Amino acid sequence: MFDAAYDNQAGLTFSPDGQTAYWFAWDGDWGSSSAGQKTIFMATRHGRGWTQPLAMPFTGNHSDEDPFVSPDGRWLYFVSARPPHEGGEKSNSDIWRYNLDEPNTLERLAINSLATEFSPVVTDSGALYFASSRKGGPGQGDIYRADTEENGFGEPVVLGSAINSATGEWNVWVSPDETRMIFEASQRSTNISVAGDLYYSTRTASGWSAAKPLEGFNSNGSDLLPRLHPDGQTLFYTTAPIGGNAAIIATKFLAED
Repeated sequence: MFDAAYDNQAGLTFSPDGQTAYWFAWDGDWGSSSAGQKTIFMATRHGRGWTQPLAMPFTGNHSDEDPFVSPDGRWLYFVSARPPHEGGEKSNSDIWRYNLDEPNTLERLAINSLATEFSPVVTDSGALYFASSRKGGPGQGDIYRADTEENGFGEPVVLGSAINSATGEWNVWVSPDETRMIFEASQRSTNISVAGDLYYSTRTASGWSAAKPLEGFNSNGSDLLPRLHPDGQTLFYTTAPIGGNAAIIATKFLAED
């Protein structure tokens, strides 16, 4: 499925029916300031295999990453360093969305800040979860939730101490029914790698449980961008050794894991 011409492949996600895959790719070492521009690709299932990857129509002129398809299959959310408007200066990475139906419009969300936004995820209720290094949270980066409103999304609310910490929370996935969450956390004392490990939390009527490391998934490098396949059993995430290249891992993941 992936384009072997690129050094790094990351952030694999799927349409709700599992028939279309999206991810991003780029050249250079993981975490390097000289790494190349990130491009979002897609492929569709064809029989038992996949079509050749194609770059999305909106990508190629700016660094784009962290794709996610809304549960209704209508929107592809992503983050981009593109200017907020024609002729403007590049951003620190904002959340955008691309209409997968005609007329294929491209929109920048109004909830963006002057800081960097990461990994937008939309749930069945229409709520948007994302990570951000904006002011207002306890750490270097934190996870936020914004309710859907008639003309977009409401004011983002930073999640509580069960999820966010004084260090950093960066890339998040939330189940469509908002009962499970996996995210990347850096610099916690319980990490295998200071760079970033995957953590897991569940939500009940009393709120989110205290997040714990996802046992058996984390490595000595960076582990991030978790995405559960629509089959509900296959977890895709990205792993990268420091100074190496990012690759996408597929593994079984059940509710009791």
